[in-house]
Amino acid sequence: MTKYLLLLLPLLGLANQITVEHAQMRPLGKIIQTNAEITQLSDQKQEIVSRLSGHVEAYFVKAGEKVKSGDKVVLIESIKLSKMSATYIALLQQVKAAKEQLSTTRKLYKKRLTSKNDLSNSIIALEEIRSKQNALASQLESLGITPSKLTKATDQFILYAHADGVVGRILVPLHSNVDAKTSLMTLVSQSGYYAIAYLGVDDAMKVSAQTKGWLSVAKKQYPCHFVQLLPHIDKETQRAKVLFQIEKSPENLLLGAYTQIEISLAPYRNVMMVKKSALTLFQGEWVVFVEEHHDEERHDEERHDEEGHDEHEELPYTPKVVKIIAYTGDYVAVEGINADEEYVSEGVYFVKSMMLKSSLGEHGH
Repeated sequence: MTKYLLLLLPLLGLANQITVEHAQMRPLGKIIQTNAEITQLSDQKQEIVSRLSGHVEAYFVKAGEKVKSGDKVVLIESIKLSKMSATYIALLQQVKAAKEQLSTTRKLYKKRLTSKNDLSNSIIALEEIRSKQNALASQLESLGITPSKLTKATDQFILYAHADGVVGRILVPLHSNVDAKTSLMTLVSQSGYYAIAYLGVDDAMKVSAQTKGWLSVAKKQYPCHFVQLLPHIDKETQRAKVLFQIEKSPENLLLGAYTQIEISLAPYRNVMMVKKSALTLFQGEWVVFVEEHHDEERHDEERHDEEGHDEHEELPYTPKVVKIIAYTGDYVAVEGINADEEYVSEGVYFVKSMMLKSSLGEHGH
């Protein structure tokens, strides 16, 4: 048993790097390959605008830089803000004076030294000033300024990112004068990427809610699901445009980039599928490694074998020759493996290495 243990122990040490799954029946359609453009929907591209007319004093970010919601992006200097903040401070003093006037009028009214009309006028005067103060306070808060902290007039306010994303373009140069509602920069969301696939008209008419795709980016494939058949043919290529949403995409996809996409179209048929990572060439044939099951009697015999016969011991996996039918995303349709049969989906390299070492060891004897 010595040799068997020496072979098995390294494999057990790599057990956490080996994943075993079950072969499954999955639908497979006609697989086509075509070009696709990475894009986003219009509502995912937002703009940061100036809320007041003023002068662009500083940008806190650069084009291409990642920002989070609440990060500072632009500093604006505004004469209008200076007037607003000065007016607000003046209103604070007016409220204070109006309160004192109302208090005095109430005392005089209790002593019957003034009329009820004078008391009503004092109350109305205070409420009018408070109304102006509240309206102005709301405007200042929308600019990121806390009214309660104002002790003097200010002419500067900061714009903040209203969502996570990447700064697309700086639209206004530094030290420019801008009007209210002027777009200063674009902000691109880094979630919810889409792909526009270009298909022949006949193939495009076969897409449905069940249509799946697999987008290739930097030697990786990302699953996509069908969203919409766009209504207009591309004028340059005369091909139909099909919109897919990319699932589990990375956050740094390049908008406008063209790449390859595989699409599975109807009609569909059920085929046996395993992970693409399970396939490997072994002794000149495509195989997947499956778990080898021994009956109890054979185990008993092996357990009582003498050391001189330990070359008959086997590893817990064995190669099984398969015929490749078609690739589809991270999976491959094959013949030669049964439904629910366990196979090594990750860590094939380690199993193959141990099997080759076992083979070399036996020849050595």
